[in-house]
Amino acid sequence: MKRMSMIVSAGLLLLAGCAAQQKPGMCFMEVPREARPVLSAEDWFALMLHGFDRDQGTVARPTLDCSGAPVVWQEPVADECWEAGPEVIPLPPSKQLTDEDLVMATVQADLRLVWVIARRFSNGEALGPIGLVERTDKGIIVRALGSLRSFPQHSTLRLERSGGVDVLVAEGEQCTSEAPQVCRRFARLLPMRHGRFFAESVTSAEGKCLGPTWFPLSREQVLELPNGLQRKVEQTSTLKFSTRGIVVDEEVAIHEVDPTQPALPPRLYRRAQAERKLWVENNRLMGTTSSLWIKLVEQELMGGARPTAPPPQVIKSAP
Repeated sequence: MKRMSMIVSAGLLLLAGCAAQQKPGMCFMEVPREARPVLSAEDWFALMLHGFDRDQGTVARPTLDCSGAPVVWQEPVADECWEAGPEVIPLPPSKQLTDEDLVMATVQADLRLVWVIARRFSNGEALGPIGLVERTDKGIIVRALGSLRSFPQHSTLRLERSGGVDVLVAEGEQCTSEAPQVCRRFARLLPMRHGRFFAESVTSAEGKCLGPTWFPLSREQVLELPNGLQRKVEQTSTLKFSTRGIVVDEEVAIHEVDPTQPALPPRLYRRAQAERKLWVENNRLMGTTSSLWIKLVEQELMGGARPTAPPPQVIKSAP
């Protein structure tokens, strides 16, 4: 608790200058604590979304956050980055928002992270404004703001302090719809600077794009070799935060399988480990290297392997 208080205190000092520059009432809602001690989902929607219709429960299109900025997300693409972000298809917008479109986490008393889901995607991800929100006796105030794309299923939101910068960590799960159900967890990192959460790519010291701030904590891919054998690539990762920066520990195991002999157990073909270091420098999220996963998979593809059938259909959260 002492560590979390230090994180929040540092974050609020950083945000004080930005908050003073906001237009009066831009991200403030007058809701006296005595009159309404418990806020409804509609209160949070009205605070975070510009043009939210309380009566209809609808979101204005295009979607704008409370500051009037568009709620958008741009993943790095393959021709400009070492590792591209996940490709998704937007689902039709929801007719109205419900309690399932609100994700909150308490940072400390009267301070919360609030994520409003305004759009959902084919892979189970969702997009919407994310804010660090303070409850006062007079109302609710957004102290930091940005856009977040993450998995809302079994999601968690938290702030970590690393290298002198507050970092939003959003974790969630992607679960398959087929039996036996498999759920895999992913993390998004958004550095907070001057009252904004920034969705940006990881870049090298030379300015090259290494990949998105999207970290699968586990994933797998089956590749088919020209000789008919298959190689199953599996990755596990952990994130560690310290005053010096962020460390991503990765382990990748590749097992070889003969589809014509299903009774034979998979044979370990290769196992590798790597440590990636991330830090914020000159207002950019920097990294030492790209993901170990993408390096090993690229080697297999260059050797003639190709991905098997598309990944299994995922469970899409109800709009």
